[in-house]
Amino acid sequence: MRGRPYTFYFPVSLASAAAEVVQPPAAPSPSFHERPVQPERAKEPLRPERQALLKARIKDLQLQLAGTPLERLIQQLHSELEAKGIDLRPQCYLSDEWGCPDGIPVIGIPFYLANPQLQSIEGELGGGVESERDILMYLRHEAGHAFAYAYRLYDTPAWKQLFGDYHQPYNEEYKPKPFSRRYVNHIPGWYAQKHPDEDFAETFAVWLTPGLDWRHRYRNWPALKKLTYVDVLAQELGHKPTEVHLETHDVDADQMEETVADYYRSRELTERADLEIGEKLDQELFLLFEPPAAAPLAASQLLTDERQTLIQAASQYTGVQRAVVRSVVDHLIARTGQLKLTAQADRVSAYITRASSLVTALAMNDLYTGRLFDAD
Repeated sequence: MRGRPYTFYFPVSLASAAAEVVQPPAAPSPSFHERPVQPERAKEPLRPERQALLKARIKDLQLQLAGTPLERLIQQLHSELEAKGIDLRPQCYLSDEWGCPDGIPVIGIPFYLANPQLQSIEGELGGGVESERDILMYLRHEAGHAFAYAYRLYDTPAWKQLFGDYHQPYNEEYKPKPFSRRYVNHIPGWYAQKHPDEDFAETFAVWLTPGLDWRHRYRNWPALKKLTYVDVLAQELGHKPTEVHLETHDVDADQMEETVADYYRSRELTERADLEIGEKLDQELFLLFEPPAAAPLAASQLLTDERQTLIQAASQYTGVQRAVVRSVVDHLIARTGQLKLTAQADRVSAYITRASSLVTALAMNDLYTGRLFDAD
């Protein structure tokens, strides 16, 4: 991504664990992450090897793409580009997040994906690890940025007419129009609506996806014009030399001075959403679940088990920042535990459906009014 779109913070219990092995970091830097969330169940002592890895400076880990599953997935991206008649092979490198430096046709990939142990830490501290499907989706998206940057497409009249002004401010607090047919759907959260640059990258990613009949899927959509434009561009420019040959990186993993724990502490500070809900949703929780000792299951455990599903569903269909949605869900988990609410084993689906509706309603309120709810 060109900017810093989706964000995550890691559970407080693990943040505290990380804090035990490092000093507080310098001022946090923005980060990008958009992935399924895996809940942390319990606070456990860190194993010695985990402590050592958290203490290690990222640049000292000597991470590389060669010999990792990432290398194979990058090769798959190249094969997809070749199949579409595009000679461009964006250079990929390990960085602090997914992204393309503004105007430079290279692709940064999060460093933790190059090491199984780091992936495990990301799953615990970062909220979840990208699957191969996710990685390929992001690679196609970033390849769209790289293609636009390599040929300076954003300065052409046709690009501006279809996608808008590339140089307009990059707004992190964008408010999407769910189900708009002016944009393709690729990364969850109506991400193409974030900025003209992201609109093109998402359109390119959809066009590039193997086996996707975009002409049929987007028939009668205004977005079809954008897809057709990409298809024509590929035929015109696919085998032509690029105009931009720079391979400048923004953040290289082998230059990252912070420790692994510092990296996650910085993300936690940057990405946490403090909603100060307090007791304001208690009545909804009383209506949603059973009173203390009235049923065999702990409502908080039920929500914890379905945390990923609740966050993913509400985020995908509202476009609200995942940090906000996640904070709402985590509040519900914590508050049901404090209230000792319970649940019936044979009604799990009903509880989750209602909880999902509650989270989605709150997210939509936040998106369009700036508040989760009005409490008199």
